[in-house]
Amino acid sequence: MDVVAGGEEDLLVVLSRLSVENVALIERVSLEFEPGLNVITGETGTGKTLLATALQLLLGARARAETVRAGAQRATIEGEFGLPGDLAEGILRETLGDLAEEIEPEDGIVLRRTITPDGRSRCYVCGVSVPVRALAALGGRLVSYHGQREQARLSDPSEQLAILDDFLDEGTRRAREEHAALWTEVERKRRQLEDLKGSEEARLRELDFLRYQISEIEESGYSAREVEELRREQRRLRNVAELAGSVAAAAAALSSEEGGASEALASAARELESASRHDEELSGLAGRLSGLSAELDDVLYELRSYANDLEADPARLEEVEARLEELRSLERKYGEDVPGYLEEARERLSRLENFEAETAGLEREIEEGAARLDELAGRLSEGRREAARTLSQRVQENLEGLNLGQSVFRAVLEPAEAGPSGRERVEFVVQPNPGEPELAVRSYASGGELSRIMLAIRLAQRREDPALSYVFDEVDAGIGGETATAVGRRLEELGRRCQVLTITHLPQIASVAGSHVVVSKGELDGRTVTRAVRVEGEERRREIARMLSGRVDGASLAHAARLLEEE
Repeated sequence: MDVVAGGEEDLLVVLSRLSVENVALIERVSLEFEPGLNVITGETGTGKTLLATALQLLLGARARAETVRAGAQRATIEGEFGLPGDLAEGILRETLGDLAEEIEPEDGIVLRRTITPDGRSRCYVCGVSVPVRALAALGGRLVSYHGQREQARLSDPSEQLAILDDFLDEGTRRAREEHAALWTEVERKRRQLEDLKGSEEARLRELDFLRYQISEIEESGYSAREVEELRREQRRLRNVAELAGSVAAAAAALSSEEGGASEALASAARELESASRHDEELSGLAGRLSGLSAELDDVLYELRSYANDLEADPARLEEVEARLEELRSLERKYGEDVPGYLEEARERLSRLENFEAETAGLEREIEEGAARLDELAGRLSEGRREAARTLSQRVQENLEGLNLGQSVFRAVLEPAEAGPSGRERVEFVVQPNPGEPELAVRSYASGGELSRIMLAIRLAQRREDPALSYVFDEVDAGIGGETATAVGRRLEELGRRCQVLTITHLPQIASVAGSHVVVSKGELDGRTVTRAVRVEGEERRREIARMLSGRVDGASLAHAARLLEEE
């Protein structure tokens, strides 16, 4: 199933299947996922993180030799992403560029990666081999992975600004795009102006040098045609004796003396001419032979004329070689395309000679661009102030639902050096408790708190992350009780908008999932293996009972049943 009803809009099942072979303790696992919230649970040490590692490798993470199961020739991870054809094609073009032309998605996108024991890997998209960076670009577009390390990006100023800009209205978005493009153009013109200005002394030196080069090339009268003609004449003058011998031999073979080709051809023509009186069919051949005989006489004439003109001329050879050396010297200095260099030098000279007019024009364009940038930056700042209020309000509401209600969240805009993204930066700050000072998220939040803040932000966003599926690893770190229940509800809420996968140890979260996978560890043929299976009904109730109390008994089973019934 690729698309199911999900509230007001269809919900995509992005990661529909994950297959893992020979990754550490995993010999072979194949899992199917559903729309909404999917959870992965299991006792500590069973290998839940191995599934997370496999998924990260599929999304382009660095491959390590120790990833491959001992004794295996390779590890293989494959993921099927169920997407409509037009959406799949658009994502491929967006992330892979020209590579996308070789890929034909049928029922979605299939990613595959193999890793050998020496740490080498190969990556495939729909069966087509691609570089790992292409796999990572595509994986990042399909899946937004949030683990303890990945959550650090929430502290990155550029990531915070991107989150804030997700709340801009359409007009401000267009202003931001125009500002970024215009900034690049104005900076290019500034560099061009600086290059033109430089130092006056350097400019004058370059003027003199260009004038000298142009004069040298023009006075030389260089032409590629002359070079070719001189080379041909040089070869003839250097080989006069050999040429004379060859021409004389050719002329002797064709001459009209007895046994020569010319005489033989003429004799054959006469014989056929005589015979044609008895058979007109031979007259055509006789005519052709007569024509060949005349052509051969012309060739013989030209050979004798060439031989008469051919003579050694050491003085002319010396003159030719001197001129060739002069022209080759120019080619060594300016490259084989001397006329092309001359044209470039003339253009550069013209710009330097018209320095004042060109710099004045650039300065005017830069000034106009800077005025437009100031206008756009002002609109962008105004839009961001409104976006910061909206973001702060929505995240605050979500924090209350995640048992962080005593904390106050704000997106604070601060002045920054002007750049392509505007003239402010954003800092996410939290006041942990009333009366305490505000602290930047990066310096305040613990791993679990950072996960909940990120979840609150994702829930607040009008549009989801560019990725289509979310993976939360250890979003429940350091929490329990009512907070765990609150986080579970919020994950379930996010699951109504997009596919969510989370690795959890909390029964309050596991009980609200639409799909539940249990990871366990056992022995097979004398070796330890990690297994992962999807559970339903009684098996699921027993897993949640284990998560509640560490053992499965009547009390824990009854508690598990109540949790499942509540959902």
